[in-house]
Amino acid sequence: MDYSDDDKKILDYFFTNTDKSIFSTKNFHPEVWALMQARYSRSRLGLRESFLKLLKGDTHNFENLKKEIEKTKGGLEAQHATEQAIQFMEKWVLGFGHSSVAEGAVIGLGLEGVSILATKVIEDNRLCSYIEKSTRYVSFDNSTIYMDEKLKKSEFSEEIKELLDLLFQTYLELHEPVLEYVKKIAPMKEGMTEVAWTRACEARRFDAIRYLLPACTKTSLGWTVNARQLVHAIVKLLSHPMKEMNEIGEQVKAEATKVLPSLLRFADRNYFMVKTNKEMTKLGDSIDVEDENQSPVTLVNAPANPDDTILAAIMYRFKQQSFAKVIAKIKSMTTKEKEEIFDTFLKNMGQFDYPMRELEHEQFTFEIVMDYGAFRDLQRHRICTQTNPLLTAELGYDIPQDIANSGVADQYITAMDKVKEVYEKVVEKYPLEAQYLVPLGYKKRYLLTMNLRAIYHLVKLRTVPFAHESYRLIAYKVYDIMKEKYPLLSKYIICNYSKEELGRLKSEEATEKLETVGPL
Repeated sequence: MDYSDDDKKILDYFFTNTDKSIFSTKNFHPEVWALMQARYSRSRLGLRESFLKLLKGDTHNFENLKKEIEKTKGGLEAQHATEQAIQFMEKWVLGFGHSSVAEGAVIGLGLEGVSILATKVIEDNRLCSYIEKSTRYVSFDNSTIYMDEKLKKSEFSEEIKELLDLLFQTYLELHEPVLEYVKKIAPMKEGMTEVAWTRACEARRFDAIRYLLPACTKTSLGWTVNARQLVHAIVKLLSHPMKEMNEIGEQVKAEATKVLPSLLRFADRNYFMVKTNKEMTKLGDSIDVEDENQSPVTLVNAPANPDDTILAAIMYRFKQQSFAKVIAKIKSMTTKEKEEIFDTFLKNMGQFDYPMRELEHEQFTFEIVMDYGAFRDLQRHRICTQTNPLLTAELGYDIPQDIANSGVADQYITAMDKVKEVYEKVVEKYPLEAQYLVPLGYKKRYLLTMNLRAIYHLVKLRTVPFAHESYRLIAYKVYDIMKEKYPLLSKYIICNYSKEELGRLKSEEATEKLETVGPL
């Protein structure tokens, strides 16, 4: 994008570059960064463009900011203090190995034009915060595709191009019929504003047609992370077997080093990760396993007596005795006595409360089979332990009800079936790169290990009326399994079965009110 000289003065003060798709922020107030990162969710604009738009909403303030930056020569008066801090970091972090110091340095990163597939690698880090461009609010087209070099140069390049054109053409053609269907079954009622109603209808439409978006679709995300975790994330990217991840790792390191010059020196390709990945892939290819299980949720591992362990952990906090004595006492109690402990511990929770940490002492492992689009939402539960096999076209795809009911299912099925046809050719020679061709509607299998407290959080959050129907069904299954097997422990899980035709309506009404406050 072409920026004026004034624009560049502003952007150079707040960002590490103005001409690359990956950049770091600097001199940002934390609340401004939080606001700008949130813009990724709903806007087609890049973060720097959104930032300028926000500033220029008040011309007077924009001019004042420009003058202040010119006065300080772009903040150069702080250079000496910065250099002293870097020397200290080099001594303590690099010289004496006190890497925990790096946890105090937090950085904001903008990543634009990365594939949806890449975001799942980037977001596979616990101690970070992310906001990604939402498929619920932003329309995509085939101008936003990451094309892997191997696929571009392969003998399948023409078929791949035709497939991607078909997917995006179908995606665009389904916009209007699905939207018209949604508006028909959820007409605007008295008390609704037209803006909020229209947005809610559009969001539901996008929730359905997003199933056609392939994993090579480019997206954007804001990433807030401390330096210690960033080192680990960069190492994983540089050690990944796919080129796009390596390139992102290199760019992130280059831009973040401009802000954190001493803390990222050990962020390099890791021999252990690279070698192990190669050898385990080879070993996995040599082992044949026959399995047709496609149950949405299966409890594959759970503790023998979680009730007693959780109750003992609860009482342990309030008793000055060893855990062995406390759990022995718990085991001797009647069912009614145990229930009294659990009730006392949880009965006072309010609408916005979550259980205290004692529920974390037992873990449950589920195998989940769900569409890739909804998996992207559940992956955000980063406290959980997740193991994710490659994305494939082997498990088939889901057909959203709104597409089926709109009379356009045939178009959808034609496009999705074509994916399987092309994928099966490509995957033989390019098993990693073939993932880029798989749309969000195809199903994937993965392991999800959660403690009881995390289950409370997941079920409550993912069953609210405005949640996507796909992961809502997964949350219901998790709740049903827990309620059947562990009725006491599940007693206070909040599972919302209410149904609203326009689940996003209240949120859109709130958004409309906020937008009257000022420009975003």
